[in-house]
Amino acid sequence: HDQPRRDDRRGSRDDRRDARPAWGGDTDADLPHLRDDPREQGPLGKAQRAALGLGVATGRNTESFDPQSTLVRPSFRVRVCSGSKPRYDRPLKHDDIVIVPEFFCKEDDWSLYYKLIDEMRESQQKGKAPGKRGPGPEWQSWHEGAHLISKDPSGSKTYQEVQKKMGDFFGLQPQSRGTRFNWYNNPSDWKPFHHDSAAFNAQRARNQNCTVGVSFGDARELAFVDAMDPSKRFYFPQTNGGLFYFGRDVNIRFKHGVNLLPEEERSGKGRVSIILWGQADVVDEAGSPPHFTDPRSPHFSQHGKGGGKGRGGGRGRGFGGRGGGRGDHFRR
Repeated sequence: HDQPRRDDRRGSRDDRRDARPAWGGDTDADLPHLRDDPREQGPLGKAQRAALGLGVATGRNTESFDPQSTLVRPSFRVRVCSGSKPRYDRPLKHDDIVIVPEFFCKEDDWSLYYKLIDEMRESQQKGKAPGKRGPGPEWQSWHEGAHLISKDPSGSKTYQEVQKKMGDFFGLQPQSRGTRFNWYNNPSDWKPFHHDSAAFNAQRARNQNCTVGVSFGDARELAFVDAMDPSKRFYFPQTNGGLFYFGRDVNIRFKHGVNLLPEEERSGKGRVSIILWGQADVVDEAGSPPHFTDPRSPHFSQHGKGGGKGRGGGRGRGFGGRGGGRGDHFRR
């Protein structure tokens, strides 16, 4: 039995390599097709062969040439978009982080920052309306003194306009919206890492699947830390007038906070952040992380079975704890 010659074997490999559908060339009908893509006539590379189902190979500095290996959910996905349209026009997913620079104003125009503070102080001087229940507009120390909040900023007309525009841009259901007015009134204010409470509070989880925030004033860093691996941290600049969104699964997988400014970067100016939580129209995908009270969650042993004391003194259990409260590190 005669063995095929080396040249014959090489020829048969070349024949197999060329036996393929047409590959390469632009597919845009608005461009003239010039046949200037060398892949149209050249031999198939590993990436092309993998895409055609002709085998998958790795390379010296390539994990996989299979394009299907890229169609997996990320830890989070960052999208940067323009705020020129009245509404965000891409499908939202639970992994999304959306950044909209200069959504409310130019970065160097601080007029809205000072207007918000002026209106809040005017509202605080008037005090709570007679007969109105709940907290008033006054500043309160928050997160163990880290910064200030107002639990009732509704006396500021500008605040009302801002939070409505934020929610409308991402299509948050009006009845689902909850808000918070934060003031970092000096450069030493900051926000410790925490989860927003929809990650562990059953009632809020039912009607809140995202967090939306806007910054006015001095630029600060919004930081995310992997809840299971604190060495993984991601910092996003929050500039004046910019809008920021993150989805439900980002809130579960990561804690977030506002970094302290280093001494050499402190300008002496403050920052306002207006936060909105609510229910957006989001694409559901398989593989989402469970909430903290789900026994499948890696957080369950720490948070679902009593990870922190309730405000009433009992050990927390489930979504609220016997004392009806939750640990300080879960506060919004």
